[in-house]
Amino acid sequence: MEARYLTVLAECCKDVFQEMTKTEVLNVKIKRDERLREIYAVALVVPYEDFPGKVAGNFLLGFSDERMATLVAAAISENFGLPPLTHFDDTARDVLNEFMNTIVGHTITGWDKMGFRVKFSPPTAVQNVNIKERPFTSHEAYVIILDLAIDHVVFTVTFTDTQQQQLSRRILVVDDSSVIRGILAKALIEGGFAVELAEDGLAAIDTYQTFRPHLTIMDLNMPNVGGLEAMQQIRQLDQHARFMVLTSTARRDEELIAKSLNVISYVIKPVQIKEFVAIVKEAMG
Repeated sequence: MEARYLTVLAECCKDVFQEMTKTEVLNVKIKRDERLREIYAVALVVPYEDFPGKVAGNFLLGFSDERMATLVAAAISENFGLPPLTHFDDTARDVLNEFMNTIVGHTITGWDKMGFRVKFSPPTAVQNVNIKERPFTSHEAYVIILDLAIDHVVFTVTFTDTQQQQLSRRILVVDDSSVIRGILAKALIEGGFAVELAEDGLAAIDTYQTFRPHLTIMDLNMPNVGGLEAMQQIRQLDQHARFMVLTSTARRDEELIAKSLNVISYVIKPVQIKEFVAIVKEAMG
């Protein structure tokens, strides 16, 4: 994530915190967090995604214990003339959700002025959350630390480049037509996947052992070793191998055999590229 976006987030965290709690922030620090605290007693989580869908992540305000969460909620409540808060309850959650919603709203307004357009979901308060687990895992994480007179508050923003995430997903395309191989490879690479090619079943078996694809797109009707035989041999090498079948015929016997080999989709040529890529992306998660 670019430093200028983090600066906007840090400024919004500081300004909103001071305004809503009437507590002075003495210092603000931004740093990349290589070792996130794993468990938070209380966390306010706001998922976000940019409009092209290239990046996604979470804004997170985490508290190591309920005491600090209650103190922040109580300060906000007192500032707005609400009843006193003495423990972490539904009212405290609502107060902190509004606090987090304000920070994220101000941040995204600032980002929008810089050309980074983001949509976000409403805040959710969760307890005893492990941010090393889905859906919090990410490629990058940064923390905004607000130093107070007697304590500090930590905000976290996670960031995942979804296209880079897809590049770690490997696809083997097997077809005896160089034209089809080229068309499919171009579409998949543009979709963000790592791609290798094979011209027949024999080459597919060899390539599979070195490339170890997450998905093999296999034509059935090829010279030398055909698609069905190649899939059977690959399954002997890797029982978790997954396939998408391409064919110009619609024979019922071929379809039944293919489905027994962990085939996730059976596509009849000519291939509709947009539909094809959508099926692949869904299969790859």
